[in-house]
Amino acid sequence: MCAGLRLWKTIARHWRVALLCGLWWIAPSPAHAHKFGGPNDPCERKLGASLIHITLYQPQFDPDAEYCDEVPREGNTVFVLDTQGDELRRVPIGVRILAIGRDGSMHPAVSLAPVVYPRGVVDTQVNLAEGFGYQATVSIGSPGGAGATEYSFPIRVRAWYRALVMPFLLVLGVLALVAISIIRYRRSAILRGRRNRRAAASARLALAAVALGILAAGCHPATKATATLPNVQLIDDHGQRVELSSLKGKVVMLNFVHVGCPGMCDTLINKFGQIADAIGPELGSRVVLVTITNDPEHDRPALLLKLARDRRADMSGWLFLTGTAADVARITTAFGVDNRRLPDGSPNHITRVFMLGPDLRQQREYAGMAMNSQRVVAEIKDQVERGGA
Repeated sequence: MCAGLRLWKTIARHWRVALLCGLWWIAPSPAHAHKFGGPNDPCERKLGASLIHITLYQPQFDPDAEYCDEVPREGNTVFVLDTQGDELRRVPIGVRILAIGRDGSMHPAVSLAPVVYPRGVVDTQVNLAEGFGYQATVSIGSPGGAGATEYSFPIRVRAWYRALVMPFLLVLGVLALVAISIIRYRRSAILRGRRNRRAAASARLALAAVALGILAAGCHPATKATATLPNVQLIDDHGQRVELSSLKGKVVMLNFVHVGCPGMCDTLINKFGQIADAIGPELGSRVVLVTITNDPEHDRPALLLKLARDRRADMSGWLFLTGTAADVARITTAFGVDNRRLPDGSPNHITRVFMLGPDLRQQREYAGMAMNSQRVVAEIKDQVERGGA
C-alpha cells in the first residue's frame, strides 16, 4: 500500500510541475496592449498631444487576451484602433492591412476608407495566416488621402507548434519519471506478495469506478436553463431609479463594462454605438441598449454619465446603469457571468453580450469582441418583428 501511495504521489507531483511549466511557457504575452505605455510601447504612436493605439484579439481562442505586434495562432483576428485626444475624433482615419509573403509579394487583407470616428474607436476583423507577415497602416488626415499622416504597425503570427515544443519535452521527461516509478512499484509489489497485489487491484477498481462515474455524468449533461433578467432596481447615469421589469415588451441588448477599462470595454461600447446608429427611430421605443457596470462600488452615476457622453451614446434608448453590488451580482449570476476580481484586484473583463426578448429572457449570446454589429442589427429587427412592442 505504501508503495502504491508513493507511486501516485510521484505521478501527481511530476504532472503538476509539468502542467505549470507548460502553461507558463505557452501563455501568450499581452505585449503592452491597451496600456498606453509610452514611447517603448510597440502598440502606440504619438501625434502631438494625441495618441493612437492598436490591439489585436482572438476571442475564439482566449476571450480576454490582448496582443499588438504578435498573435499566438492563425485565424480570425479582431483589430482595434483606439485614439486618445478629442482632435482625433474630428479627422478621418483610414486603416489598411497588407499581407506580405515570404517572397516579398503583398496583397491587401483589409482596407477601410478614411472616415471620422466620433467615438474614437475603429474596429475590424482580419484573417491572419501563418507564413505571412502583416503590416497595418493607419492614416490620419484628409478623406482623399492626400497629405495624410501614416503610421505603420508590423504584425506577425507565432506558429502554434513552436509554443508546444518545450511543453512536449517536459511531458516526455515526466513520462520517463512516471515509467521509472511504475517499474519500481511493480518490483515492490512482487516482493511484498499477494497483499500488495490485492491493494493494486483495489486501486484499479477504484479508478475504474471513478472513470465510469465521469462517463455516466457526461452521458447525462445538465440542461441549462434560459437566463432571465432579474427584476431588480438599478440607478441610471442621472441618478434615477430604473426597475428592470419596466423594459418588458422591448428587445434588450445587454453588456457589462466598467469605467477605466480601455480596450475591451471601449470596443464593446463602440459596437453598441454602431448598433444604436443603425437601429434608428426604434431605439428607445422598441429596442433598448443596457450597459451595466460590473464595478458598482466605484462606478457611480456621475462617472457613467461622463462615460456615456464621452462615447457619444444615444441616451434616448441606451441606459448606463449601476446599483448595489448585491443587485449587480444577481444579474451577473443569472447570466452565468464570471465577475470575480482579477489577481491584481481590478474588475474582470466581461466580453459576453446578450440579446433578450420582450419577456426579458435570453434569446442569443454573442462573443462581444468578435460581434458583427450589422448582423446583430438584422437579428434585433427580426426579433422585434416576431414579438417586440
